Amino acid sequence: HIEALFNELTEARSEHLAIDRLLNRFIDSVLSEVFFDPLKNETPEHWAVRTVSDLIDTKPQYGYTQSATEEPVGPKFLRISDIQEGQVDWDKVPYCECDEETKEKYQLEPGDLMVARSGATTGKTYLVKDPPAVAVFASYLIRLQISEYALPAYVYWFFQSPYYWAQVQPRGAAQPNVNATILSELKVPIPIEESAQIQIVNYLDKIQGEMVEVKRVQDQDRQLFDRLERSILSRAFKAEL
Repeated sequence: HIEALFNELTEARSEHLAIDRLLNRFIDSVLSEVFFDPLKNETPEHWAVRTVSDLIDTKPQYGYTQSATEEPVGPKFLRISDIQEGQVDWDKVPYCECDEETKEKYQLEPGDLMVARSGATTGKTYLVKDPPAVAVFASYLIRLQISEYALPAYVYWFFQSPYYWAQVQPRGAAQPNVNATILSELKVPIPIEESAQIQIVNYLDKIQGEMVEVKRVQDQDRQLFDRLERSILSRAFKAEL
């Protein structure tokens, strides 16, 4: 009896994992269709291929080296570990000490594109949208400030695509490798008309919203599976089955 219940639960978990894998393949497929491979000489009409250095106002900037603290001794201090699934819970971001000149140098602005340059998340990106009034970023992040030629959100979305990862993590490489030079040389396919960039961003934002909702339901299912498992075990120990 208990074995049959566990078998059903295991099967349900397996189907659940299959949906997770399908979701990941789906977003990769969408991004592959929206963009094209900038390393191939097949640029569609009304598109161009630009390097990141063409698209930024200033050179890529490494963050501030300092210790984080839970005490509000200065500005919020954004670290790689604060970025989860492309989102930041600013209430949980720690603080750091720094003088006014340092604050000004590393102050985060809406539209900043942050790239992780170290650890397991190397190459992952975060688009700053609504930072606290005073917030700086840590040294294992690189900031790109996108020029008027491109929409920051458009560049962010390209950085989620397989064509970005193929450049950051070439075939055969042990792990992604990101620094200011590599970032500057990355090739980005981009529509010449800003309206086309806006259209792509809106389309991908909409899909992301739908994906977030599906993942929220998936998370609820996972919690349900855990509760069921605990309940089955509890009843088994009480010899109710």
